[in-house]
Amino acid sequence: MPRKEASDLVLRARIALERLRNGERDRPLINVALQVTIITSFITRAGHGKLDIDVLNKVKRDLEAIVVEADNSETWSVPRKLIGDLTAVINEYDRQICVTRMEIIVRASNYLDKLCSSDSDLHPRREGDRQVVR
Repeated sequence: MPRKEASDLVLRARIALERLRNGERDRPLINVALQVTIITSFITRAGHGKLDIDVLNKVKRDLEAIVVEADNSETWSVPRKLIGDLTAVINEYDRQICVTRMEIIVRASNYLDKLCSSDSDLHPRREGDRQVVR
């Protein structure tokens, strides 16, 4: 992937991380973090990862738990430890985007799209409710 396009993708993730690190909390930021984690996990499972899959699975579970908690209590709580783990995920995402064949990245993106559409099929939302950021 050309470095300019890769940089644009990674910049979005790094901005979300910095906003989370600075105390901002909302669904779009968590969605970006989840998307990056899912794509990084897919690419890792395809044999192009250096980060342990258990770390990726834990980050995904922790991010999903934040969304569930926020849905139930309207409180967005992101532990400091998760920020550290998420930093490792975003660093790996950055590396993967630059060195992985485009075919694998496209498959990862298609997988994410399927997850997002099946999530919306399973959980219909009213106008103005939760939205998955793409």
